Amino acid sequence: MDRLPDISRLAHWSASTTKQGFGVTNLLDGSPDTFWQSDGHQPHTLTLRFAKRQPIHAISLFLDYARDESYTPCRIRLLAGSNPHDLQLLLDHVLETPPNGWVLLPLADAAGEKDGGGALHAHFLCIELPANYESGRDVHVRMARVLAPPPRDAAFRRDRVLPFSTPDFSMYDSIR
Repeated sequence: MDRLPDISRLAHWSASTTKQGFGVTNLLDGSPDTFWQSDGHQPHTLTLRFAKRQPIHAISLFLDYARDESYTPCRIRLLAGSNPHDLQLLLDHVLETPPNGWVLLPLADAAGEKDGGGALHAHFLCIELPANYESGRDVHVRMARVLAPPPRDAAFRRDRVLPFSTPDFSMYDSIR
């Protein structure tokens, strides 16, 4: 997960509802001590809008049942499309055990338009949270990441024929 580029900041994030002081900006601050909290009827949604069509390899959410209990989602649905009106269900994931950390939701095998690297391309992405543990009403999500596929030249460098790894040699290992 750490080797995949994080493209979360390329999206405009919005939420179906937000409790004052616990907005979607908390999802991207890198701290597990802050969180987005919904405030309203289920299902709760996070909508991501990209300025251009983006390759998306996976979504990763940081959930903490130990701290959030009934605020922790137990079911996550991912929908994607080119606009809000043509979203298609890609993944309907039920968490088998209460999460305490990163939950990785890979989209490489999801139905839809793919490139050779196993990425889904989309302008819009919707993260729907329809149910919580203990029949909770509102949701806490502590962090979120949208992960792109690994860079293609990284695969080339990993599989290269010449075993040089210094910066001086790597400057000239490909044609620009």
